[in-house]
Amino acid sequence: MKWNFGMFSLLLLFYTCASLAGVIVGGTRVIYPSEQPEVQVTLKNKDNDKRYLVQSWISGIDDNKAPFVVTPPVYKLEENRQTLLHIVYTGDKNALPQDRESLFMMNVKSVSAIPEELRSSNTLQFAIKSKMKLFYRPSSLDGNAAKNAWTSLQFSRSGNQLRVKNPTPFYVSFGELSLGGKALTPSKEQNSPSALSMMLAPFSEQYFAIPANAKGRLTWTAINDFGAETEQRKQSL
Repeated sequence: MKWNFGMFSLLLLFYTCASLAGVIVGGTRVIYPSEQPEVQVTLKNKDNDKRYLVQSWISGIDDNKAPFVVTPPVYKLEENRQTLLHIVYTGDKNALPQDRESLFMMNVKSVSAIPEELRSSNTLQFAIKSKMKLFYRPSSLDGNAAKNAWTSLQFSRSGNQLRVKNPTPFYVSFGELSLGGKALTPSKEQNSPSALSMMLAPFSEQYFAIPANAKGRLTWTAINDFGAETEQRKQSL
């Protein structure tokens, strides 16, 4: 079957976490230890009757160019098959901070092949795009400390705002953040996806709006290196 992106009558982009229609990405985040020459991510086509063309690349969080290459950058994923994507850092290691993690985004876009019987007719074709976090972790940082970084967050209340401080060199993503059972959201209006707005950068702080009449204990969880949610923690403010 011949692949031709120009055959689309309409191209729609959808953002998902880790599943691209029939294409499954192995994991919801990528950890890149700086001492490794590459890291690998699995792609699997779960469909028995469709093949996909998959394009993959790494970008900055603002979609700017990033010092990584993904091979293969474009791959035809056959029915019920899987492959490995190889991610290689190509920049100067000293150009990135050595005292903290750096954040990039892995982009994976897939589109299914057009069946022969539909190639001569008008077709509505969907391209599905996924974005997942890639954390570049310098070798100077302790991987075991990364597992417990979320437990070091510091919380304080000021009126109708919750101040959260991250004193660690690691990014910390919330799985849950609530006060008295009411979910908390960032105080300032943000255009970034919730996956980014509910995350604290290394050595940073962020404010979250406290809903009216919210009382009780603060509850939070985080997302670990494997994309799983940690156990729940609670504390009084």
